[in-house]
Amino acid sequence: MRSSWRNYLGFTLIMFIFWVAISGTLKWPQLLFGFLAAVFVVWFNRNLLIKPEERPPLHLKTIFWLTGYLVKLLLDIVVANFQVAWLVLNPRMPIEPNLVDLEVDLEKVTGRVLLANSITLTPGTLTIMAEKKKFLVHALTLKSGENLKQWSLIKKIKDAEEAG
Repeated sequence: MRSSWRNYLGFTLIMFIFWVAISGTLKWPQLLFGFLAAVFVVWFNRNLLIKPEERPPLHLKTIFWLTGYLVKLLLDIVVANFQVAWLVLNPRMPIEPNLVDLEVDLEKVTGRVLLANSITLTPGTLTIMAEKKKFLVHALTLKSGENLKQWSLIKKIKDAEEAG
């Protein structure tokens, strides 16, 4: 029970800091409203919060891993943007939409959610279904669908699971 209150307070603090950052003011009425909004958002979404036992421990190693993961994901997103732009601007428009069955060996829910969202964020691919270790992904081309099975980010998530 005690850790759940710390969990709520931590998320409320993060939401409040975000509010202060985007509001751009430190006047007390806005701060009060921002704090109350943060409390309400955390309370309203309390069943959606990641439980402490489901998330990785917050260590310097985890922060470095997440930073490296996000950099690699952003690079893959940029490359995929150029690939999709080339497909769309090509006069022959060589698009071959297909569904890819992807089976990954990820044990933790957070790893599977991170992978599903990473796939969807990358242009040209969309996670349609993620159930246990099976994913159904829509890919814009046959090549991108096949490349997804050897995507380096899947291995990064697996390595993080084994290390944590």
